[in-house]
Amino acid sequence: MIMSRDQNIVRNGNIEIGDLSFEEVEKFKYLGATVTNINNTREENKRTINMGNACYYSVEKLLSSSLLSKNVNVRIYKTLILPVVLYGCETWTLTLREEQRLRVYENKVLRKIFGAKRDAVTVEWKKLHNTELHALFYSPDIIRNIKSKRLRWAGHVARMGESRNAYRVLVGRSEESQDNRQGLELNGLHQLLVYADEVNMLGENPQMIRENIEILLEASKVIDLKVNPEKTKYMIMSRDQNIVLNGNIKIGDLSFEEVEKFKYLGATVTNINDTREEIKRRINMGNACYDSLEKLLSFSLLSKNLKVRIYKTVILPVALYGCETWTLTLREEQRLRVFENKVLRKILGAKRDEVTGEWRKLHNTELHTLYSSPDIIRNIKSRRLRWAGHVARVGKYRNAYSVLVGRPEGNRPLGRLKRRWEDHIKMELREVEHDRDWINLAQDRDR
Repeated sequence: MIMSRDQNIVRNGNIEIGDLSFEEVEKFKYLGATVTNINNTREENKRTINMGNACYYSVEKLLSSSLLSKNVNVRIYKTLILPVVLYGCETWTLTLREEQRLRVYENKVLRKIFGAKRDAVTVEWKKLHNTELHALFYSPDIIRNIKSKRLRWAGHVARMGESRNAYRVLVGRSEESQDNRQGLELNGLHQLLVYADEVNMLGENPQMIRENIEILLEASKVIDLKVNPEKTKYMIMSRDQNIVLNGNIKIGDLSFEEVEKFKYLGATVTNINDTREEIKRRINMGNACYDSLEKLLSFSLLSKNLKVRIYKTVILPVALYGCETWTLTLREEQRLRVFENKVLRKILGAKRDEVTGEWRKLHNTELHTLYSSPDIIRNIKSRRLRWAGHVARVGKYRNAYSVLVGRPEGNRPLGRLKRRWEDHIKMELREVEHDRDWINLAQDRDR
């Protein structure tokens, strides 16, 4: 799309690059809002009013129901209909005509809520006037609502600081964007893993971490952000299982607690880089989910197929969250199988013995014959291979790929070596008779 002030702009046609052709359009939807080639919000205002009308018609009978009070109907309007109409209104520039259309729309909804009024002179029913409507509404009208949201958003942008793009657009500073880098570069090294508000800082030694935290704290002040010391933890990772804690790190008035483990993106990370703690926690969470559904799984009115579906869609995702990165020992595999067999025995019930005529528990082989789906370990292996293929294809400039193919410096310790994540991938590929370079193999996604 070519953006211009000229309302009679002529389209130049599609852009072709190699075998690809990119269509030129006059408008498109971005983050739920319509953007036009003349940078006009009229199209978006019209679309949101139409969506508001569709929402209003879907609850029209509810709004005119005599069983609901007018206060409840007003709340339905404010919480269901109005957010649909005003989505993205913080960036609108309204003309008087557009304001009038929005007022007409709101008055229509309010007349449905408050109903008609009996005339004191003629004793006939008549529509409420606009002034009477808003006297009953007791809330700012739709235009005041828009102005309030617009001012709130303007204040938010003004407080962001000049390093943010939204602030630059507000004050008219159009600068070249910075180099496309992943994360933040500190001391010449990429040492920040950032996802939403989860920030993980890495360093080779405590002194480097201390220096980088100081840089982060100074950078945060520019955009009025503060680090919460109660939620921020510090951990030294080592192969030594008898590692001794050195104590907290203090920087200025802040003290960051040193811990042996912490939760990052929903998974438990330990100071010896062991997944046993996380697997144990996942099994416990799966058991808690199972216990909450135990009565439902033993309910005789539900079919076994439906119960199996409940297990697959509700319980199993809780137990296997993050399993793509696990390195399993035989003991952990056995614990996971025991957990699954317990759930399946509750779903499939007992079996009458053909010889003694007594009821007995199903054996493991009988369980999985009736289950007719891959067991929990095969499920983990399948997810792990799928994730490995995804990481192998993301490209050499991504951090996940760098970790995958990177080789740390130094020697591995004496004694029996721990099984690495990549060792599991190679073993699982050998099971399906693929013993060549798996990273090259993963580039062909169809295979």
